Amino acid sequence: MDERLLLIRLGAIGDVVHTLPLASAIKDARPDSHITWVVEPAPREVLLGNPDIDEILTIDTKKWRKNLRTSGFSALKRDLLAVRNVGADVAIDAQGLIKSGFIAWVSGAPVRIGFEHRFCREGMNVLFTTHHVLPPKNPHHVVEKNLSLLDPLCLPIPSKENYRFRLHETQNEGEQAEKYLKSVGQEDGRPLLVIHPGGGWATKRWDTGRFAQLADDWQENDMGDVLLIWGPGEEKMVDEVTDAMRTQPFVAPATSVREMMALIRRGYCFVGGDSGPLHLAAAMGVRCLAIMGPTEPVRNGPWGAGNSVLHRRLACSGCYARKCPDIECLERVRVEEAIDALNRLRAAP
Repeated sequence: MDERLLLIRLGAIGDVVHTLPLASAIKDARPDSHITWVVEPAPREVLLGNPDIDEILTIDTKKWRKNLRTSGFSALKRDLLAVRNVGADVAIDAQGLIKSGFIAWVSGAPVRIGFEHRFCREGMNVLFTTHHVLPPKNPHHVVEKNLSLLDPLCLPIPSKENYRFRLHETQNEGEQAEKYLKSVGQEDGRPLLVIHPGGGWATKRWDTGRFAQLADDWQENDMGDVLLIWGPGEEKMVDEVTDAMRTQPFVAPATSVREMMALIRRGYCFVGGDSGPLHLAAAMGVRCLAIMGPTEPVRNGPWGAGNSVLHRRLACSGCYARKCPDIECLERVRVEEAIDALNRLRAAP
């Protein structure tokens, strides 16, 4: 009988991207295994078409908390029953939260792998797991932390050049992206700079006026075109960038995650903060310039060689704070530095 594994990484998009090599490594070592990935609705789109994943189990924990006495309880019961029905032999919790650990426990898997409590976002997660993994001691990327979960399974960790981020694109998705770019006048072969000024936390967002200056420099020096992309609730930030620009960028329409992925894939370079679109771009092999604030570049920067990070190390660096009175770590990143870094990226072979 094939081994059935439950892989739990609920969200967010960037975190799901950083867990993809874990699924690939398991599939490489045990090709007959059956991997079910438990994920929230929005980031599930990242997993569609991935050959390393046999089944996607979508659960909505926000619905659990909403109207718990009525519809929320029904959603909770339905989702947990679906988890139980997977019949997992092994549950791997790559998230480290109480709710992800609870899902692992509910699965009934006799082997439940998670991180040692100091490396869980919520230390009580360890109450639900049977094996507690210590990540690498040296400074490491979260991709490498996730791959350390292979250890209790006695599976080899692949070399860095063999990490795989299988982000599938359908023919229709590619055609629609190219159709849109053609409709706005983007010429084939002309380098496209994709800029995402948004981010899940205010402390991750560089000043919109500085993004505008960076975009103007790209276009005024005839280096190519600029495409601004955005997600739910980020329209205002994109408007602020365009209003501050002297030149005219392309502004993407409202897109799904997969439509955004198709547009990013056609970029020559990508600029943004520590966000889902940045990590999608890096995983798809687009050259990235990350402008980072309170999150650690070694741990959370764009994965892969050929990318660049601008970051100001202060006494409070690595605080991961979502609120800050001045966000000095971002304020100290000057436009001139970003222009120079982007020029180097563009000139690299």
